[in-house]
Amino acid sequence: MRSVRRAAEVLDLFSVERPHWGPTEVATEVGVAKSSAHALLRELEHAGLLEGMACGRYRLGWRLAGLARTMLQTNGHSTTVVPVAHELAQELGETVHFAALDRDRVLYVTSIVPPGGVAAPGIPVSAELTPLGQVLTTEHRGVLVGPQRALIGVTCAASALRVRDKPTGSLGVCASTERFAAQRDVYARALGATQKRLARAVRE
Repeated sequence: MRSVRRAAEVLDLFSVERPHWGPTEVATEVGVAKSSAHALLRELEHAGLLEGMACGRYRLGWRLAGLARTMLQTNGHSTTVVPVAHELAQELGETVHFAALDRDRVLYVTSIVPPGGVAAPGIPVSAELTPLGQVLTTEHRGVLVGPQRALIGVTCAASALRVRDKPTGSLGVCASTERFAAQRDVYARALGATQKRLARAVRE
């Protein structure tokens, strides 16, 4: 089990800000000998989870993309949440996100951005910076409205999607702060109704 934990720690090092790592850097960050770090990197490369580069460093491997695609296609969200998110975006004419919690960060799984809609953050953001994360890390029930602090001038309404009373993701409507202020009640009601619809679908 320790080797699995070590492998997870290594994979966690890779990010958009720092996509390439070498054995010496990994050894320092994870707290193991350089030879152990090198062996672990080679094992992850052999499994397709990392890809070795000509310079001796490593980047994430393509197998991760395949695993992510399999997860998205088999966890049920692609047939329940995503179609409803598209409907909500079409109804309101605003950006709708389906997000999940990756430890203390929000991962934007699906973003439907209609013409004129606000963009999604390009990378995972701290959960505390957005209502889509706040509803997943607190006991808040219902719709939460607040600023999307990872982007300037954006406000969101978000609601947690729960299975067996545990949050499995969040659905959010985001718009420019000015436009959101004029339609706040409309957006909140539509999102609340969508949350209840999805809750019924999960129970069924």
